[in-house]
Amino acid sequence: MIRKWQALLGVLLLAALVVALLPGCAPAAGEKHEWRLAQVMPEDSPYAKIVDDFADEVRVKTDGRVDITTYHGGVLGDWVLINELVMRGDVEMSLVPVAPTYDPRLNIAYYTPYLFTDIEEAKTAYATGGWINEMVGGLLEGVNTKGLAAFPAGMSGCTLRDVPPSPADPDVPKNQKIRVMPLKACELTFKRLGYIPVAIPYAEAYIAIDTGIVDGEMGGPPFQGTEFMDIQSCWIQYSEYVETWWFALNLDEYNGLSEADQKVMVETADKAASDYWLKVEADDEKYRQEMADFGLEVIVFSKAELDNIAKAIRTDVWPELESLVGKAIMDTCREHVGMPVK
Repeated sequence: MIRKWQALLGVLLLAALVVALLPGCAPAAGEKHEWRLAQVMPEDSPYAKIVDDFADEVRVKTDGRVDITTYHGGVLGDWVLINELVMRGDVEMSLVPVAPTYDPRLNIAYYTPYLFTDIEEAKTAYATGGWINEMVGGLLEGVNTKGLAAFPAGMSGCTLRDVPPSPADPDVPKNQKIRVMPLKACELTFKRLGYIPVAIPYAEAYIAIDTGIVDGEMGGPPFQGTEFMDIQSCWIQYSEYVETWWFALNLDEYNGLSEADQKVMVETADKAASDYWLKVEADDEKYRQEMADFGLEVIVFSKAELDNIAKAIRTDVWPELESLVGKAIMDTCREHVGMPVK
């Protein structure tokens, strides 16, 4: 009889051990997660400090259960590759733009022109609970990624060799070739603004301008403009999009956390993002001033001028974006800017 009970106890203990080792079944309490977090900006950039501070704060708040090592300067790959690595779980976390590689609807997360014309509007939409945050969050989960928070890099513009004719009038040809990001939405937008768009990767933009292949470049906020000051003569604040970088976490890793640690991850990322939204306008102005001090002509449009440009893009470019992200998403965008939905 004793041997029967001993045998039964052994079976029960073995079953308990097997269950504990199954994915998602192990107790969360005391479980340690050692993760890597990749970002592509240099080690002395604001983004490096953001991720380092985030990792430190998470480590403290989880009593060391979540231990994050940060990697800067793209040492684990460019931002498109990092999106894929996080999706697969080969790298657990990132702070980079969202790539639409596996779901073209995710173009909405990075470049959709004139969703907003100022930071204040964008801040509300990208904040936790905001309409873009909710939309992108759902799409990211479809590619096995948890979007924790969106950071603003700033409002975009472009640098050019010379000030074009009537830069605020989208109906006037600018007679200049401009490097655009290799995204269809960028090409369509700058063509409608009157330029001749040429899709060139960012790494080749400087040499393309320096050798005369193009006359200027777009694709980022004023801090990007400072990279081209010595070969350009003007900065134009088109403000067609807010460049956003997302704190992202592999969804399986997120689901493997306890509820308490999930809350730490979301709240810590949200606080870091909220703090950065409060300072991004000042940063944009600082870099515009740096360009002006260097000798560039800095052109900033009035609200009326921006509204006129935005109307042209929303009317003529947005219908063509439906083939990328779908009519339902573009109709949601129309609703939020007050356009009629057909």
